[in-house]
Amino acid sequence: MIPAGNLAKTPSVTHPTSAERILSTALDLFAVKGYDATSVREICEAADITKPTLYHFYGSKDGVLRALVNSGFDRFRRLVDSALETPGTFRDKAKLVARGLFTSATEQPRYWRFMHSIVWAPSGTSPKTADCQAFYEGVVGALEAAALDAVKRGEISPGPMNIRMLILMGAIGEAATGYVISGRPVLTPQLADGLIDAILDGWSS
Repeated sequence: MIPAGNLAKTPSVTHPTSAERILSTALDLFAVKGYDATSVREICEAADITKPTLYHFYGSKDGVLRALVNSGFDRFRRLVDSALETPGTFRDKAKLVARGLFTSATEQPRYWRFMHSIVWAPSGTSPKTADCQAFYEGVVGALEAAALDAVKRGEISPGPMNIRMLILMGAIGEAATGYVISGRPVLTPQLADGLIDAILDGWSS
């Protein structure tokens, strides 16, 4: 997942608000140091705000984390929904999803690192700020519904959709994660399109 770049980015880039500075600063600190090792004092000093200001907007460090995670999940879901609502074939829509996620990972690798640290943190070591399973199942469910519609239209052949979704999500996620970890593969639009074509060619009617 991932990703605060756009989610902490403001309409006024040159004059971010205190609330936006808190999110952007916390993202950088959480991505580098981890949530548990980052103190409220460090966030406030780096964002050049006072503790009462942070408490006013978010209530606590956990509130800051919730804002980052929930905003990221919302943004991810909007990206997927927007692609699926675009006119075209399922192949076209899947390419838009892959391109959008590749752009996100390329432009905001720290956000992706942060989201992975939250999702994969052992139970009890980091607050569970959102229902990660519900979010994931919602995204996969939306893609699966679009794929089933494509089957009805004859665009792709019938097949085990649960396995197909694992292949689709796994391929996109693996490429994005590989880039965040090592800078490879380079997440180009051509790679996104080629990845989807390689997968869907096997699903063709």
